[in-house]
Amino acid sequence: MLRALLGLALLLSPFGFAPGWAEPWHLERSVVETLAAPDGHSYRIMVAWPEGEAPANGWPVLWVLDGNENFAVAALTARRLARAGKRSGVEDGVVVAIDSGKLGRRVWDYTPDVPGYAIPEGAPAHGLPVGGADDFLDFLEERVQPMLAEHWHIDSERQAIVGHSFGGLLALQALASGRHWTRYVAVSPSLWFGNGRLSFEPNEAARAREAGLLIAAGDREAGPGGSMADSARELVARLKSENMSADFLPLAGQDHGTTMLAAMGRVVAFAFGREEKVP
Repeated sequence: MLRALLGLALLLSPFGFAPGWAEPWHLERSVVETLAAPDGHSYRIMVAWPEGEAPANGWPVLWVLDGNENFAVAALTARRLARAGKRSGVEDGVVVAIDSGKLGRRVWDYTPDVPGYAIPEGAPAHGLPVGGADDFLDFLEERVQPMLAEHWHIDSERQAIVGHSFGGLLALQALASGRHWTRYVAVSPSLWFGNGRLSFEPNEAARAREAGLLIAAGDREAGPGGSMADSARELVARLKSENMSADFLPLAGQDHGTTMLAAMGRVVAFAFGREEKVP
């Protein structure tokens, strides 16, 4: 009878009826906080931190956009590579991820303000309001950053941010506007946005911090402007010609839906790599 009941429970569990003896999986040394932006919108903030005491200068931090999808992958990749630190060159660090919420909010938060511009028909998110990137970046710096510094000993000189698609666009906007991060990662960034009116050239503050940039794209993805990999290569080449520390990461065999996963190991190494081993 017991065997029959266990078999029935296993049959039912994929349909949402978990057996009573089962426990949900959770990530140790992690928390979820809720913070409100000045406009009243609330964001879930997910944080994962290493074991033990922080180093004297504090832990480096990797900020992950679209945290609802990418938090666990980023945190577990960071921990796995740190355990293999002698081979990987990766140190422990704090991962903080911000839940993007519903599509309309995500598009608003992740897109720069380009006067008179609207997403054209046929392009992703056509018809949705755009232009809230600077307010969202203010929220990250003025609300989330102080919360991190209050609870964890973090290194203000080793702060990286990564985003995918519109999130990659936001990472580039953060670089161009001289925000507090020191390393920026744009995976499959939506460079078509703005119809060529965005340059993403780092301002003086970013140059003074010697900020580093990594752009990744797959060879099987195309946006409204054509090949995303070609557009990314062109941007990297232009920024390097202007003495910016920038690199392009090609992701062979990857399309727009898989590039973030394919890039994660390199992203973590870029954020948490020992200084002499940073790619």
